[in-house]
Amino acid sequence: MRTLFSLFLDICLFRKAPQDVPSSMALLKLCLLAYAGSGLLVLLISTPAPVALLQILLDLVLLSGLLYLGLSARRHPKRFEQTLSALAGSGTLMGLLALPLLFWLSGQGQGDGAALPSLLLLMLMVWSIAVMAHILRHAFEVPTWLGAALALAYTFLSWTLTGWIDPQPPLH
Repeated sequence: MRTLFSLFLDICLFRKAPQDVPSSMALLKLCLLAYAGSGLLVLLISTPAPVALLQILLDLVLLSGLLYLGLSARRHPKRFEQTLSALAGSGTLMGLLALPLLFWLSGQGQGDGAALPSLLLLMLMVWSIAVMAHILRHAFEVPTWLGAALALAYTFLSWTLTGWIDPQPPLH
């Protein structure tokens, strides 16, 4: 486990890439389970359990489906296991880093004390998108800017679609 943690931490620190992840269905399943678990923990802070489960399932289907389609279109379908493992493993770490910030933010309410945890969450979100861009750039063999564009497009698509599952009431 320590080796896997180090591998995914190195990916998050841009020292390793998806091709450094072993191609293993067992590892992929473990990474997807950890990703779903950390995502569920993050969502349960502010979302009812049934909605959180649906959102996690949608995210997993969207992430794996779009990745497979993209890699197939680029004629690299054999990179699927490694790339999805890299995305899920790094996403798990990002989710675990977000947990204390989200608990801190939920304890602050919307007062002045919410500024710092909100800023830290924003920084974590930017870092997470940069890590996804790094992984996609390597997997698709595209320039950095295109990896970033793909990561941003996926992030906004995922937020939009998962938001349809539990639309937030309008603020008055």
